[in-house]
Amino acid sequence: MSNPLHQITMTYSPEQDRILLRIGTADQSEYQLWLTRRFIRVLWPALLKTLEKDPDLRKSLLPEVRDAVMGMNHQEAVQTSDFSQKHSEDNRNLTSNTGPLLVTGGSITPAGTDLTQLTLQTEQGAAINVALNKQLMHAFCHLIISSAHKAEWDIDMAVGDGNVVVPKEQTALH
Repeated sequence: MSNPLHQITMTYSPEQDRILLRIGTADQSEYQLWLTRRFIRVLWPALLKTLEKDPDLRKSLLPEVRDAVMGMNHQEAVQTSDFSQKHSEDNRNLTSNTGPLLVTGGSITPAGTDLTQLTLQTEQGAAINVALNKQLMHAFCHLIISSAHKAEWDIDMAVGDGNVVVPKEQTALH
């Protein structure tokens, strides 16, 4: 994927017991990917480690203070993200021939000073790359938390101290 990110949507499918991740690009292309409970359990700690690298979370802070700051940063990013729009149905689905691709692995790497590259490896050998800035990383984490909660997967996930109030359930990000 080489086009800029335009939209991310996550929807839980009870029939599949998976989360459908739809990634829309600025050129109106779309990738549809299945995220399993197992993969989310592996991905989540890596996402948290990435968020913990934020310069606001100085190592000199007490752990409780670091968690509170991380929680406040998460709440601010989620509140300033646009979850109001439905996923675009005009996108050209690049996975329409195969159906959603099953994500079986991935990596998270720094991509410049303010970006993180999330690479999702599929069962078919494709690699989908998504560049996320700090706000998008928090919003992506929020979508995962919301979707896993809706799925009733009982995975302990929180960003920061977990005492932060987030808006009602949201599954689409523009």
